[in-house]
Amino acid sequence: MSKPFISICIPAYKRVGYLKRLFESISIQTYKNFEVVVTDDSGNDNTVENFINSNVFNFKLVYIKNPSALGSPLNWLASFKHAQGDWIKIMHDDDYFITEFSLGLFTNEIDSKVDCLFSGYRIEDEVNKSKKDMVITKFAFNSFLNKPLRLFAKNTIGPPSVMLFKRAITETFDTRLKWIVDWEFYISLALKYNLKYIHKPLVVVSYNDSQITNSCALNPMVEIPEIMILYSKYGDLLFKDIILFDAWWRLIRNLKIKDFETFSLYTTTPIPKSIMNIISFQSILSYRLLKIGVISKLYMSCCYIYNRLFNF
Repeated sequence: MSKPFISICIPAYKRVGYLKRLFESISIQTYKNFEVVVTDDSGNDNTVENFINSNVFNFKLVYIKNPSALGSPLNWLASFKHAQGDWIKIMHDDDYFITEFSLGLFTNEIDSKVDCLFSGYRIEDEVNKSKKDMVITKFAFNSFLNKPLRLFAKNTIGPPSVMLFKRAITETFDTRLKWIVDWEFYISLALKYNLKYIHKPLVVVSYNDSQITNSCALNPMVEIPEIMILYSKYGDLLFKDIILFDAWWRLIRNLKIKDFETFSLYTTTPIPKSIMNIISFQSILSYRLLKIGVISKLYMSCCYIYNRLFNF
C-alpha cells in the first residue's frame, strides 16, 4: 500500500508563538509525505504572515491570508479547500504533535476500511502548568460508535486536533456552531462512516486563555441557540436516553434558567416539551438544592420518568 499524502491543515490566528511550536513539531516528523496548509485569519495583524515569509521550512507549505476574518469554524473549512492530500490532519495552531513519530503512527492505522481516525491526546494546561493524558478504552470508543449522541453528555473523543480523516468525506463542520462544533461533527461521522481509535496520545492539546471556547462556557447566548440546532437535527432522540436527559438537566441547571420566558430570550425555536418539563421541575427547587448531587440526580430521574410517560 502506497504512503498516503497528508494535508496538515492549520487554521491560524495571530498566535505566532504557538504556531512556531507547532511548526517545530511538524519539522521533526519521521513521516514525510505531507504538506502544510495555513489559512491565516488574523485580519490586519501581519505577525503570522511575517513569520511565514521570514523563515525557510523543511516541508511543503501553502499559506493563504484570508481577505477578511472568517472566524471558527469557517477558517477550518477554508484550509480544507486548499488541501491536496488524500487525508486531512487538522491541527489547531496552539496544539502540536507529541513526538516525531505521531504522524507516522496515524498513517500506520490507515486501511481501506477506515474513513476517519482519532487518537488519544495530552492536555497541557498552560495556565496551571499541568499535563494529563486523555486516552479512552476500547469499550468507551465502542460505546460512542453504538450511541454517538451520548457525546452530548460528554465529549470523550477530544478536540479536532485528534482527527485524521479522508478528504473525500462529504460531512463537514456545521458553520452555525462554535461551542459544540467538534463533537456534533463526530456524531455525524459516526452515523455514516467507519471510524477507528488509536489508544495512545499522539498530539498535545493546549488549554490557554486565548481559546474561543472560553467565551462559550455558561453563555446562554451561545449554548442555547446551538443546542436547539442540535435538536433540529435529532429531535426527541436527544431525550429518550437517561444519560442524554441528564446532560440537558445539567445544562438548564447550570445556566440557571427557571422559566420558559428566559429560555425563549435566546432562541426563536419553539421550546420542546421535554425542555419545558425540565424547566418546570427545576423551578420548584432552589439553585442551591439543585447543585447537591444526590438531590439533583434523584429529581432528574423523576423528571425523566415523567417525560417518558407523558411525552413519548
